[in-house]
Amino acid sequence: MWSVREALEKFIQSLELTQKQRDEVSRQHIMVRECLRQRLKSKTDFLSGSYSRHTAIRPLHDIDIFVVLGDAGSTALTADAALKQVRQALHEEWPNKSLPILQQHSVHIGFSDSGIEFDVVPALEVPGQDVYLIPERQTGQWLRTNPRLHQARSTEANELAGKKLKPLLKAVKHWNRHHESSPLGSFHLEVMSYSAFPSPPEDYLVGLEKLFSHLSQQVRSACPDPARLGPNVDGRMGSGQRGTSQQILASAARQVRLAKEESSSDPARAHGRLRELFGEFYRQRGP
Repeated sequence: MWSVREALEKFIQSLELTQKQRDEVSRQHIMVRECLRQRLKSKTDFLSGSYSRHTAIRPLHDIDIFVVLGDAGSTALTADAALKQVRQALHEEWPNKSLPILQQHSVHIGFSDSGIEFDVVPALEVPGQDVYLIPERQTGQWLRTNPRLHQARSTEANELAGKKLKPLLKAVKHWNRHHESSPLGSFHLEVMSYSAFPSPPEDYLVGLEKLFSHLSQQVRSACPDPARLGPNVDGRMGSGQRGTSQQILASAARQVRLAKEESSSDPARAHGRLRELFGEFYRQRGP
């Protein structure tokens, strides 16, 4: 049987994409981006979202592709038209697939052979500023953002934590996915985590308790866009959802604290607590 600390570390490692998966993702996102460049004559494009920030976990869900169609001010393109332009380009390239889905800020397309799905975000660049505009379908407005600033903030926070933040955050994201009733969004969890570690935690077990505890406090307050450009990350979270989130995060922090206290005296019970949090991905012994 592994020690509790060994099992936790191996669990976190199991959330990483395999090299084969990374190779397939790379092949497919290059294919999609080349299609968009040819059909939209876009200014530039790049990966955004959790995959680009290295905080995505297995099983991999959507990968975000940010496509800059042109400069703001030099086009009369509406938010709705931008989304439909991207949908049309994808549909023309893959006419035998289901029509790509219009979402709030992006267009969704999936590939059944690999199981990989993409959210394509059309954008306009604001000349002379480090700012992009992305569509909001519900309101028809353009929102200010910059995913590259999100990526920089993520890297900075991870460095302060001795590169332990992203691995710990992946564990929390898996916990959140495992608890389907959780109202917490993945990006919301990630942004709240940026202030968790002004210095590196002693190890993953200590860090996990601290991260859950930190998140349980942070979720009580508004969560600004880390780029300080767009609306709050948790703008659509109601007071009831905030209270529920605080309770389940505090409960998770307590479970990890108890597992840490029992890790030497009663390792079987400590393993059981972590398995309750993370499900079958958490194992206390090797195959």
